[in-house]
Amino acid sequence: MDDTTQISDFRKRILQDPEALLNDREVMRALISASSNNAPTNVIDLKSVVLKRLEGRVDEIEGQNSNIISAAYKNISTTFRVHSAILEALEPKTFTEFLNFLKTDWANSLGIDVARLCLEAPSISKDDIPQLQTEFGPSVIFLQEGEIDHYITLGQDNDPRSVTLRQIRKGASNIYSNIAPELRSEALMKLDLGQGNSPGLLLLGSINPDQFLPNMGTDLFVFYGSIFEKVMQRWFFNG
Repeated sequence: MDDTTQISDFRKRILQDPEALLNDREVMRALISASSNNAPTNVIDLKSVVLKRLEGRVDEIEGQNSNIISAAYKNISTTFRVHSAILEALEPKTFTEFLNFLKTDWANSLGIDVARLCLEAPSISKDDIPQLQTEFGPSVIFLQEGEIDHYITLGQDNDPRSVTLRQIRKGASNIYSNIAPELRSEALMKLDLGQGNSPGLLLLGSINPDQFLPNMGTDLFVFYGSIFEKVMQRWFFNG
């Protein structure tokens, strides 16, 4: 087989499956190392294609690294904010100060739009709840027995998880009040308030639909909820 026939055969094979050539690392190294001055025109063209592909791959890797760095920075920032929010929740020295914190600074300490603490009060009649709401403020919501689990599971016959992150069309008006129609996602943390006590529930609401998504990690929420359980036991049950 003469050179002309071999070149023609190579050309046909390349045209039939150019990806096979571009994916062959040894061939790519040979093409890249070829001299632009002495190599045939078709080799120079292939070299240009290879270089463009490598440049695109580099850009892709740099983009991935940038996303990883951005995500890591966001995680660090979120962790720092949660830790700071915990310290702020521990700061009040009296029960009145704690209630004022819930009313004015709680949501801001977490960097979200709204925060609520729900407590089941089975021994309290519905007629007494308005007076309690006035005393405790809008951030503390009193519910009837079983309403917390019902809200977490959306009425389904499932065991409520300790942490639930989800998107919503709007918030529950009896919990979020006036901001309810604007909310698009929420985080729920069920609280174990000790033997003999009804459960509690922390709710964090956001107008950003991507603020709380089901596929997000929950470690920080579990940690925050466990600390808040201790805070609640300190004020509500230990005096």
